[in-house]
Amino acid sequence: MNMKKGKVTKGAGRRAVLAFLALGAVLVFGRSLSSAEPGPGGPVPTLIKLLEVGRSTSYRGLAIVPVYRVDRTKPRDLVMLDDAIKNGWIEIAELDGGRVPQVRISNLSSRTIYLMGGEILTGARQDRLLASDLLLAPGTKNLVAPVFCVEHGRWTAVTPTFTTRNNIGTSELRAAAAAKGGGAQAEIWDKVAEQNARLSVASPTGAYQDAYESPANKATIAEIEGRMAGIPRLMEDTVGVVIGLGGRIVSADVFEDPSLFRKQWPKILRSAALSALGLKVQGELKPEAAADFLKAFVDKPYQSKKGLDLGMEYSCLDEGINIQAIALDGAVVHLAAFAQEEGKTWPKGEQPEPRLRVIRDGC
Repeated sequence: MNMKKGKVTKGAGRRAVLAFLALGAVLVFGRSLSSAEPGPGGPVPTLIKLLEVGRSTSYRGLAIVPVYRVDRTKPRDLVMLDDAIKNGWIEIAELDGGRVPQVRISNLSSRTIYLMGGEILTGARQDRLLASDLLLAPGTKNLVAPVFCVEHGRWTAVTPTFTTRNNIGTSELRAAAAAKGGGAQAEIWDKVAEQNARLSVASPTGAYQDAYESPANKATIAEIEGRMAGIPRLMEDTVGVVIGLGGRIVSADVFEDPSLFRKQWPKILRSAALSALGLKVQGELKPEAAADFLKAFVDKPYQSKKGLDLGMEYSCLDEGINIQAIALDGAVVHLAAFAQEEGKTWPKGEQPEPRLRVIRDGC
């Protein structure tokens, strides 16, 4: 089903797009669960029990607690989206002339490609946000993947295929995509519009990425990146971060091995810095709170389903927390979690191996 070419208005265009989303939700988000009932979380608890946290660093209301893995793992040979596009190993294109909630992805290489949920795909008829993590097998052709529009006012092709500016969505956008599936599009549009208005970003097409391009925003983001970029990297076994804004936890990203984290960390930091712009409430994030947040993942009820291409997906939306993980060969490749309730505190729980109570010094 094709969209009519030309500028999408905020009235008729929005209603038309939402109609396409209803179809897209059935076709893509409606994949059957391999485990219909909540389960024990598979590899998620195993990963959590191998983690430690470090000291918190705060600047301009943004707080980062590094997460370390105590055992050694062999790095996976995964190609990130940026390198795949740069080397011509991946093609991401519109589907059937253009469907808002779906894109077509092909792996043109002999390597496994990893795309992180929240990656911003730039170009084509409008910028999109990838709905969830994706592992692409070598040679996969024309895989239909769910996405969300993050550029409400454009439906004019500027490139034949999608490219990247090395950005991901904010934790708010990623959480909405993960929590509501195909029904999140209207909320994502609203969040992009609210963000641009809060930051005084004049975007003719309502584009999420325009917030990064404002000269004032660029300068402040660069300042935050300069202060925070090296913090988690001071330990070679860093695999993730817990992020706080204004003293409260908003998200966590934990990867299987340090090499994967290092490749994705600049994007994670940049989106967090964008969220911190104009933040009026300051505050630190105690590492004990970050540890309790992660520890709460162990006993949560999870659902599992086969990944779109490779791997298994595990998810939990429970008691103010939204957890999403993708695993390959029985091990978590990436786990993302979002706190859904402001002011929520996390029970310490009773775990036999309280690794997450260990707070490292000198980090």
